[in-house]
Amino acid sequence: MKKNLFKGAILEAVLLNLINSAPQSGLHGYAILSNIRKRFGVYLGSSTLYPELKHLEEQGLITSVWDITNGKARKKYKMTKNGQNVLTDYSNELKVFIPSLLNCP
Repeated sequence: MKKNLFKGAILEAVLLNLINSAPQSGLHGYAILSNIRKRFGVYLGSSTLYPELKHLEEQGLITSVWDITNGKARKKYKMTKNGQNVLTDYSNELKVFIPSLLNCP
């Protein structure tokens, strides 16, 4: 898959989905990048990921906390209730949009 498709609302939906499916402790940035690579075959750079995470946090869709484990500080991201609502909206819209897109000649 080309990276160009992973922008805007699609990238937001993917990030929200990954963060929502994370354990209660949240996901750190490298784990998010790894999940995207494994699930979609897309290699996003940190210069793409972290501004998007910051944007989602500014919108109140996710929160972050610093976690220090074994002397290593990592910012972990968790879903907010507003983020869950937006993810539901994205999912509903994509369920309608994707099948019609796949049926195009």
